[in-house]
Amino acid sequence: MTPKNKKLEKKVQNIFKKYGLSKSHSLISAKALINAELVGAPSHGLSRLKMYCDRIKNKLINPKPKIKVKSISKSISYVDADNSIGFVAADIGIKKAIINAQKTGIGFVAIKNSGHYGLSGYYIEQAVKKNLIGYVFYKCTSSNSSYGSKKVYLELIQYVLVHQHPQKFLLY
Repeated sequence: MTPKNKKLEKKVQNIFKKYGLSKSHSLISAKALINAELVGAPSHGLSRLKMYCDRIKNKLINPKPKIKVKSISKSISYVDADNSIGFVAADIGIKKAIINAQKTGIGFVAIKNSGHYGLSGYYIEQAVKKNLIGYVFYKCTSSNSSYGSKKVYLELIQYVLVHQHPQKFLLY
């Protein structure tokens, strides 16, 4: 990251801190927004900063969440993000999925009580850098049900799935 981008990251981090996010949560969020700009996806970058700040101000995002991570098995974990900013929940989710995959060959994490987390590719890239393959699935609620449907039949929460490279691990 260039010094100019580092300076911008620090400014964004300070904005999030002014809205009550912790230093670490502010940094995670700032890095995700700056990354979106750097990879050419400004629709998921700084243009959303005001939206996130408004959501914190309107108590739609909890700036001081008590996030709980529960291990279901060696491969499967569950995160209750306590309405944290989505960047933090996704960061915890991908890191836990990576740890699980490195131990067992596959890592699956479900995340609930979280919001928009920016670019899915930002998190998957973390798995790829560790020679893992990853998938991210996001929630679907009544506000984004299938076109033409009168009712939501499936409500998803955020899921993260990471597994080892196929040469090392085969999933049947």
